[in-house]
Amino acid sequence: MKYIIENFVHPNDAKLLINYFDQYDHLCSDDREFHRDRNLHFSDIPNVNMKNILLYYACKNEMFIDHYFKARTHLFRKMRMCRWNKGHSMPLHVDRNDEHGDLFHFSSLIYLNDDYEGGELFFMENNKEKKYKLKSLSCMIFPSGKEYPHGVKKILKGKRYTIPSWYTLC
Repeated sequence: MKYIIENFVHPNDAKLLINYFDQYDHLCSDDREFHRDRNLHFSDIPNVNMKNILLYYACKNEMFIDHYFKARTHLFRKMRMCRWNKGHSMPLHVDRNDEHGDLFHFSSLIYLNDDYEGGELFFMENNKEKKYKLKSLSCMIFPSGKEYPHGVKKILKGKRYTIPSWYTLC
């Protein structure tokens, strides 16, 4: 089951996070080449206020995941912010790969904006592709396993700002 929570993020927080990302995008890094220029990791953010905003939404996510999935969870790994530029996409994948020893159970994707074209989140459901274009300030939560393969369509225009995060059972 997937859940979409609208108005999950306060508009002022979304603006602060987007502006911060754009101002400090030189801090982007990642072990994976295709993510290197689009991920701003929590550990690379020197601004305490920005970190506190991210931690607030991690706690909020835990409450929604716990409520909807009747589980008790906590953040698996510190959050990151992602900026998807024109031409960026992500192929079909699953977040939790048991073969890699992944230890998380739930995924969250927070949308800070919606003023871009393309970039739809898609899932394979009953062997058919189902696209989601979430509204700005929304959040989608879903189980991380093989039952929820998903990807991101190519960004055609503008920039897509998201905050992905993963949660494990306590």
